[in-house]
Amino acid sequence: MKLTYLLCLILILGNFNQFALANTKMDFCLEGDKSCTFVLLSNKNQFGDPKFDITSVNNNRANLPLSPFSTFKVTNSLIGLELGVLKNTKQILTYDKATYPEQPWWPSVWKLPQYDLTSAFKFSMVPIYRQLAKDIGDKNMLKYLHKIQYGNNDISSGTDNFWLNGSMKISAVEQVLFLQKMYYNQFEFHAQSIAALKEVMLVESTPNFKLYAKTGAGKVDDNIMLGWYIGFVENASGVHFFAFNFDSENYAQMKENRINVATNHLKRAGVIEY
Repeated sequence: MKLTYLLCLILILGNFNQFALANTKMDFCLEGDKSCTFVLLSNKNQFGDPKFDITSVNNNRANLPLSPFSTFKVTNSLIGLELGVLKNTKQILTYDKATYPEQPWWPSVWKLPQYDLTSAFKFSMVPIYRQLAKDIGDKNMLKYLHKIQYGNNDISSGTDNFWLNGSMKISAVEQVLFLQKMYYNQFEFHAQSIAALKEVMLVESTPNFKLYAKTGAGKVDDNIMLGWYIGFVENASGVHFFAFNFDSENYAQMKENRINVATNHLKRAGVIEY
């Protein structure tokens, strides 16, 4: 009887631990936790001249090159706009359904009757962006990636999937530096390209701030899901560029935490105030 009770207790505790791990909620990325990083690059206005201060949690992780997953949609959109492959944010976008057939696991927002850049970006519609990369082509993609020095500039794993746990890698520090240069148009793109990108990136607008951002996520191996949240915030004190990434055990856990943790860091830094 005692042995049976003990075995039942072990099974119950084991199941509880698995449930707890699968439903772990994060509030912050903590120093010493190698599974996450948060990087903030802030513009501090002094005597009318911008001064940038960069801080990071877990500096080694902050400089670790990782797959960008859907955060690459920022760059993919920008290149498409600059080349004129994307005319504006309201252009109807299509994709080759024979090449990218509908999958049972697709969310409902990937099955809408039509998309423009705004909705494709908002719903992170992967087939649309795989088609966009093909339409841009290897030559143009490489040309612009080298121009902006995006991560390791490596598209060798395939024109339409190099950012999906493929050859392309970028660190959180590189993400914020890219966003900073894009925002101040140090790449000398057309002004309308930057304006259109900002339009689709806008997530929240309040009297105190405007938040522009993009999520990203995907499996990096059988047991790890990588999550991203990158972007920038405009407020009275200037512009603040951020990148957060972390590992989780499953998509549900990652989805629950990525925006919440990044937002908590931005609040604690005084970047976001309601």
